[in-house]
Amino acid sequence: MSAEKIVPSSTPSRKQLGEMAYTDYIHELLKKRNARNYVEIGVRAGVCLSGVACPTIGVDPHFMFDRNPVGQKSVLHLFQMTSDAFFSRYNPKHILGESVDVAFLDGLHQFEYLLRDFINIEKYCDRNSLILLDDCLPLNIEMTERIHQPAGRVDKEISGWWTGDVWKVVSILREFRPDLRIVPVDARPTGNIGISNLDPGSLVLENRYFEIIDRYQDLVLTEDLFESYWAANKPVQAMDILSNFEMSRFFKV
Repeated sequence: MSAEKIVPSSTPSRKQLGEMAYTDYIHELLKKRNARNYVEIGVRAGVCLSGVACPTIGVDPHFMFDRNPVGQKSVLHLFQMTSDAFFSRYNPKHILGESVDVAFLDGLHQFEYLLRDFINIEKYCDRNSLILLDDCLPLNIEMTERIHQPAGRVDKEISGWWTGDVWKVVSILREFRPDLRIVPVDARPTGNIGISNLDPGSLVLENRYFEIIDRYQDLVLTEDLFESYWAANKPVQAMDILSNFEMSRFFKV
């Protein structure tokens, strides 16, 4: 099966997630955590970034703001460039004056880019920081195609939804970084993955990067693998994390 096109023999099975939008989940998570700062990779119109109140770094190659991105922030740093260019030129700790507290990675929907973003941002975190990954709980196998081709999709109702193959990053982290704490969350539309117990000094992913790419680049989801992936990443309800003092069961705060 080609890595470029996923063609199910019939309408693919579809999973369901909770009612809370990922933007609302992130905003509430930052409030509950009393986040010191926030980094967002993949800003686009600023839907998520605009609702963040703490000092923020936003990175996107083409900002398309349709709202005021500053909001209640005392400080906002915007970098109109790719994440690879940003990390090659800038040190987030120098910009923020401290380690990154919370980062949300929502860049290009191809796994090698998300993997690099994770490798790069973890260096500027500390043990108790939190990295959030978007789009890693695809609702069906069609939306995991590496190139978005909505016209050829069978499930027309959600043919505009596209996660790409970034789901692979969760499997990669579980295999190569068992030290990490990985918590899938049922935020709509395609999940949110919280990663904590970080190690900014780890070189495992960086040193084995091309080995990982070679192993995962041609992997595509079959229905059986899709079910296995969801079984391994059964999501926690967003409200279970946000309610009362429950967050400390999942992430250090």
